[in-house]
Amino acid sequence: MSIIERKKRHKESLRQEILDAAREILLAEGYACLSMRRIAERIEYSPTTIYHYFNNKDDILYHLCVETLERQYEALSTAGADLPSPYLRLRAALRAYVDFGFSEPDRYKITFMADLSRYVSTASILEQGGVADRLITVMYQRVHEALVAAECNRDVKSVFQALWAHCHGLVSLLLGHPDFPWTERENLIETGLDLSLAGLFVKETE
Repeated sequence: MSIIERKKRHKESLRQEILDAAREILLAEGYACLSMRRIAERIEYSPTTIYHYFNNKDDILYHLCVETLERQYEALSTAGADLPSPYLRLRAALRAYVDFGFSEPDRYKITFMADLSRYVSTASILEQGGVADRLITVMYQRVHEALVAAECNRDVKSVFQALWAHCHGLVSLLLGHPDFPWTERENLIETGLDLSLAGLFVKETE
């Protein structure tokens, strides 16, 4: 490995260390306790070093959200791609959304369950061509194809947002209230998806 490659890997590794440390502080202590100095102490670097990677703590929070969306895009964009019908492909994408929330709970909580509007601009997250825009485009396409196949004339945007709200509600309740006597998780998830899609599509068998 060349010196340039080693330096590049070191920079990428340190950048990830900064993000991971910030995530841990946010989840344990909240935004008020997050600072460049606290992050620096945790990773044993100087605060000055962190400023080489991020402008301020809001910039770090923005990149934490983008990181989550990138990982989510990877999971959702390929989910169910080989399934035989638009309904099943849409359902697979919704299931991938739910599964992502449970497999990446720390990232999910920061990006979707914390009030970030005071620190991170929604417009910046939704910037055209960005990962959030690409993620929404994929879901719009899945919804559109399923609606066309079902000869349903509902608005694509409204259907997508309603389905997203249903899935988020399921994930956030299970993550936020683990002590509630929930029924068996797999059955709850499958029932939730069926009910979310009921009335829009006739359920197909695989």
